[in-house]
Amino acid sequence: MKKIYLILFVITNLIFYNCSKDKGPVEDEQTPGNVSFVNDVQPVFDQNCTSCHPNSGNLDLTASNSYNQLVNVDASGYPAKRVVPGDPEHSVLYKKIDGSGVYGGNMPLGNSLSAVQIALIKQWIEEGAQNN
Repeated sequence: MKKIYLILFVITNLIFYNCSKDKGPVEDEQTPGNVSFVNDVQPVFDQNCTSCHPNSGNLDLTASNSYNQLVNVDASGYPAKRVVPGDPEHSVLYKKIDGSGVYGGNMPLGNSLSAVQIALIKQWIEEGAQNN
């Protein structure tokens, strides 16, 4: 009788062990490393920034101009780049939206982006600020 219990115990553990490794069907989900500038970041600018920044602060964040005016471009009035690929902490854009006050007032002026939007822009910069 003890042998039967032992066999059942071993079989049960093997089943649970193997099932715990099963991740189920692979879903088509966004994986880290693929924030799209065009599909994810630009819509944030369109919703929150372009009303002031087709020309304010010598910065045009409209869809046809934003990328070329951000990445590796000197920031007006600051000794830093607007976006340093891979380095949000040294990117004026990120420091203007994160509420730190490092480069003056928070943007957008009189408002703020959601935590999700801020994290998205940070991730895009961390991933190398690709024009994708």
